Amino acid sequence: MTADKPSQAESEAGPNQRDLEILTNRFSSVDLEHPAYRALFEFMVNRLPEEGSGVFHYRKAAAAPDAVDLSPLDPINLVQMEVKLPSMPTVLGELQEVTSNAYASTAEVGNVIAKDPSLTAWVLKLVNSPFFGFSVKVETVSRAVALLGFEQIKDLAISGMLHNLVVSMPKGILNLDDFWRHSIATALAAQQIWKLLGKGESERLFVAGLLHDCGILALAYTAPDVVKALHAAWRSSGKQLYQVEQEYISFDHARLGGMLLHRWNMPLALVMAVLRHHQVEAPDRYMEAAVVHLADIIAFAIAGKAEDDAIPQLDPAVWNSLKLTPANINFTAFSVLEKLDDLCSTLR
Repeated sequence: MTADKPSQAESEAGPNQRDLEILTNRFSSVDLEHPAYRALFEFMVNRLPEEGSGVFHYRKAAAAPDAVDLSPLDPINLVQMEVKLPSMPTVLGELQEVTSNAYASTAEVGNVIAKDPSLTAWVLKLVNSPFFGFSVKVETVSRAVALLGFEQIKDLAISGMLHNLVVSMPKGILNLDDFWRHSIATALAAQQIWKLLGKGESERLFVAGLLHDCGILALAYTAPDVVKALHAAWRSSGKQLYQVEQEYISFDHARLGGMLLHRWNMPLALVMAVLRHHQVEAPDRYMEAAVVHLADIIAFAIAGKAEDDAIPQLDPAVWNSLKLTPANINFTAFSVLEKLDDLCSTLR
């Protein structure tokens, strides 16, 4: 159910009142005097007139499954449940090996990826998307390797893991459209922030942002009824999901995701970005985690469509460490929304 469409006069006068009330409520748990939150809130308020009514949709609270045990779980046991949890594609192991060889050719790297049709399709879709904006269509993986280099291609292949996890997920456990949109928004925001910081290889941060919630998928595969019960508890709690997870099962999806990536022998910076994206600890040391932490907040603020998508708390140490400005936040938000819908559609 959405609010009635406003008249032309109401649209010219400002944002739909119901949308504005929902937006204000979503920011109610954070300090709007903080420059980052103020920039995001004003960005969204200024955007509401362009959207008209119905910017937010109303989500019914999910009913928890009957008789679900929400006692503490052992994340190590979950990561070791190979029967339920999809394993890392063999191709990625081969890809890591070949790209570490200084004498490997683009054809050799392309041939490894070509062994996995779904991974090949993912890489070509992403390379030909607005994410890169090449003027000529890239039709082969070897051409993509030549254009982007070994490391970027490896990063894109790693990001394909999330896509495979999403498309293989049984229906009815998660809202996969919301999950996918949030993941891509976080990826775009993380990449843009990394560029604003003057850092290179920004595709690594796109991958980190895309994978930051992979622990949610891992938990959904291994304990689907627990996930449904946790999400029902979360929607009625006013807390963040990771806090509800810690309360009921004694760990959160960030920890499970980091453990899973470590088991799959992913780069340490990627593991830490996923593991620490809610509770960063030493942001100067784990800069990738700090960036994904902020990107996650931006994604919730500008890409969340449900009225109960509350904005997460920003770690003051992260904000102080990154030394960004409200103008940087505004630019990042605009950059994400400029690409988000097209990229979501292309990579769906």
